[in-house]
Amino acid sequence: MILKDSLYTIEGQQSGEGTIVYDIRLQPDHTIYRAHFPGEPITPGVCVIQIAKELLEHHLQQPLAIKAVKNVKFLAVVSPLEHPSVRYTFRQLQQAPDAVTAQVDVTDGDTTMTSISFTCG
Repeated sequence: MILKDSLYTIEGQQSGEGTIVYDIRLQPDHTIYRAHFPGEPITPGVCVIQIAKELLEHHLQQPLAIKAVKNVKFLAVVSPLEHPSVRYTFRQLQQAPDAVTAQVDVTDGDTTMTSISFTCG
């Protein structure tokens, strides 16, 4: 399931000095939030990871599949009501012929909500 332009939209993109940054806006009226959880929507962890993969696809302009997730730390709830705009910062992006690895931090201001290390191919 592609979440771009339904669960979230890209508000801005920048890159430089070994980082790629995407600012996104979550859509609180999306169907996922009606189930998770009505009245107090929370972005499911699997969606937070899927968004990271889709943003990496957007940056590289190629389809990817998640091959491995080495480490995920959910440090704060990603709520479209409390945090309608969040930032995905990709660091340590390494490309090989058959894989791309990255460290991704999902933040709102100074608050890190999720930290992900994953490999896509």
